[in-house]
Amino acid sequence: QLEKCIDDALRKNDFKPLKTLLQIDICEDVKIKCSKQFFHKLDNLMCRELNKKDIQTVSTILVSFGRCGKNISILGRAGLLTMIKQGLEIILSQGNSKDEAVINMIEDLFDLLMVIHDIDDEGKRQVVESFIPRICALVIDSRVNICIQQETLKIMNAMLDKMPQDARKILSNQEMLLLMSSMGERILDAGDYDLQVAIIEALCRMTTEKQRQELACQWFSMDFIANAFKGIKDTEFETLKIPSDEKLEGFWIDFNLGSQTVSFYVAGDND
Repeated sequence: QLEKCIDDALRKNDFKPLKTLLQIDICEDVKIKCSKQFFHKLDNLMCRELNKKDIQTVSTILVSFGRCGKNISILGRAGLLTMIKQGLEIILSQGNSKDEAVINMIEDLFDLLMVIHDIDDEGKRQVVESFIPRICALVIDSRVNICIQQETLKIMNAMLDKMPQDARKILSNQEMLLLMSSMGERILDAGDYDLQVAIIEALCRMTTEKQRQELACQWFSMDFIANAFKGIKDTEFETLKIPSDEKLEGFWIDFNLGSQTVSFYVAGDND
């Protein structure tokens, strides 16, 4: 039924069956058997709708696929992992847009990535290998909307937090070292505190304390920043401590020039 919905959308431009499918609760025990050509159809449909800039339709495809993803089987193998191996990629072609529908569509894409990621250790390893470099490239591109970069980093940090030990070697190749260096540079010109914190969190999750001692001087041109970064301990990492200012009593405001936002913070866990 899922594949027929994709066929109807691709051949007849009829998305009603796909939208109807979204209203159906799918039991975890149900197996959705799709043909070998299914992902080629899905890829063609996604590319067509992205080219048309029909963002809401793209979201519908992503959400429906995400809901069915764990149930899909291709030639007896887990469908989502087969998808990655076949190289299906969603291009964030409108990454610099501030349009709410675009941001919602990208959130739907990341939700789908997390479905793939949470299947098993193989899913985690393949998502890290296939998408972490692309996510890093998105974060360092100053043309991309900061809201999208923040959402991207939130997902990436969730992935890194659950990363299997054997996947860590993927993060030590030359491509990743260059990307991490650019992320370090991005901290200095991001102009948004939450984004800066998220980048630091990602860099800490991608490296060991020992590696950071060696890499910090390459990442940061200013010694006092490199030394502060080297001083971060994995066991004590905290993203929203109150700034060290004796005039502060537990409430502070950030004026973020890069994102043109004002952020309000209150210390403590109470309401």
